[in-house]
Amino acid sequence: MELSKDQFPVVVQAFEITDNKEFFVAEQVVNSQAEVETFSTRYSGKVIKARALNSTEVNQNRTVYSKQRKTPIGTILLIILIIIIVLIAIGYYTGWIQKTFGIGM
Repeated sequence: MELSKDQFPVVVQAFEITDNKEFFVAEQVVNSQAEVETFSTRYSGKVIKARALNSTEVNQNRTVYSKQRKTPIGTILLIILIIIIVLIAIGYYTGWIQKTFGIGM
């Protein structure tokens, strides 16, 4: 099945014919001739039809999905907290905290 570049995107559908009735098998929105060939190969032996997208499908086809990025704020806060705890432990062990803040034992 050959389509010209100005016809894309289109919907290609595969149908199984049994007792003079068409049974729907699959459909896919394609944007290039290579995708049409892949679909046709996958459903070889079936009747392949192409149709234009309707206005609803065109709007859904143009929806862009982007992966939301998680900010690593939790990881950053955990690292900062660990560094502060290590510095306090070192300051207490060396006696710097006791001398600086006048804490006597």
